[in-house]
Amino acid sequence: MLTAAILWQSQLAQDHSNLLIIFIAVVSVAVVLQLVVLVTMAIGASKTQKQILGIAQELQAKAVPIMDSVTRAVEKTAPKVDRITDNLVETTNILRDKAHELDIVVSEAATRARAQVVRVDTAMTDSLNTVGRVTAEVHHAVMVPVRHISGVIHGIKAGLETLVGRAKTWRDAAASVATGVGDTED
Repeated sequence: MLTAAILWQSQLAQDHSNLLIIFIAVVSVAVVLQLVVLVTMAIGASKTQKQILGIAQELQAKAVPIMDSVTRAVEKTAPKVDRITDNLVETTNILRDKAHELDIVVSEAATRARAQVVRVDTAMTDSLNTVGRVTAEVHHAVMVPVRHISGVIHGIKAGLETLVGRAKTWRDAAASVATGVGDTED
């Protein structure tokens, strides 16, 4: 049994050795694969780095002159922009002052126009009132004498009618006396 146990142990040790060899082989293959992947990645990164470096150099070659010309243009136009800004500020201040002066002039003109309207309204009202009074006085001054004259004329007319009526009555009486119509009554 001891032999069987030793054999069994040696068999087990050999199985473990085989497994260990397989495990080592698998790990070796994995390490080799990792090495291949890492080398491929390093080569790809190197190519990408070279491309990016080329693009960066090309961009720098094109961008630097543009930035230099922009810088020169900004330096060249900065005083002009400052002058334009100063002129705009000054123009704005002048316009604000002139607008204020115009507002004062318009306000004064409106005030004077209102005062003139009030004066004209007062003058028109006074004129219309005066015309009304004069019309009433002229009416009274003309109508009172006309009424008096009319009354006098009516009085004269009535007096004349009375005289003419009496004269006719006297004439008829005188004619009837002359014809004898009046003798029979006695």
